[in-house]
Amino acid sequence: MGVLSSLASTVIGKVLIWIIVLLSGVIIALGFYTLTVSGERNVLKQEIKTKNTEIAGKVKDVDFMKAWMARDKLDAIKKEADYNRTMAAKPKFNTLIKYVPTGDNCTDLNAIAEEARRNAEGNQL
Repeated sequence: MGVLSSLASTVIGKVLIWIIVLLSGVIIALGFYTLTVSGERNVLKQEIKTKNTEIAGKVKDVDFMKAWMARDKLDAIKKEADYNRTMAAKPKFNTLIKYVPTGDNCTDLNAIAEEARRNAEGNQL
């Protein structure tokens, strides 16, 4: 009976060792699975938060740009009014240059140049 009990205890010991190793492996695998699944969930939640933050930031940027454009329109209207008021206060000169061709190119070109010189001198006064 000594050999039989020794054999039984050896077999039971080996089976228990295999059961322990198998259960340890299952526990480790479940731990990694849980870690992976919870990590993916956290990543997905973080990505959603990040996307929502980006969208909110873009909405703020669009609102800022709209306000900026409205301010620029008001500034342009003010500048245009100032320009029109300034231009209305300035005296206006109307110069009319008449060119009557004579048929001779040299004479025509000299007359045009002379008229341009006279107009330039008149503007300097």
